[in-house]
Amino acid sequence: MNIDKLIQIVAYILSKNAASINYTKLIKLLYLADRQAIKESNVSITGDKYYSLDNGPVLSGLYDLIKGTYPDSASQNLWNIRFAKDGYNIVLLTDRLPFSKLSDFEKSILDEIDTRYKDASYSEMIDIVHDSAVCPEWQNPYGSRIEIEKKTILEKLGRTPEEIDFILSEDRYYENEEQQLKALANG
Repeated sequence: MNIDKLIQIVAYILSKNAASINYTKLIKLLYLADRQAIKESNVSITGDKYYSLDNGPVLSGLYDLIKGTYPDSASQNLWNIRFAKDGYNIVLLTDRLPFSKLSDFEKSILDEIDTRYKDASYSEMIDIVHDSAVCPEWQNPYGSRIEIEKKTILEKLGRTPEEIDFILSEDRYYENEEQQLKALANG
């Protein structure tokens, strides 16, 4: 997960919602946006990991940032200076964030999901992601959590085993390339 990009994604959604949104709704919107992006391009927007929780799918890193428990303190600090939790809402603390890490395609997906669910409450969003026609990969964890693998999302989207193998091998190649570039930059 790229923290700088995630911050821009969240700021982008908040900019469309008067700089404040219920964090459960935010998490569901971004899960649905990632799912749509995977459907259309085989690549998520956030790069986060997904889990089934009682209230539906969550983006694990985003949820940890919101709770203030993200394991990387530098990333948590970047989050904390841009967003605040006000009750059950996330509030954007600055209007000076660029969206340069977001492609036009990613913005169009975020716009589409935001428009589609603009009037939905957080509890309606929970019902939406519990609907097997919308998120068939979600499983009730009965108070625990179950990882939702990208492979499962791709299967539920109707990709063939061969297509899934190719997509996941491309993901591994890209992740390896990113780690090598990061190592070069740091060393």
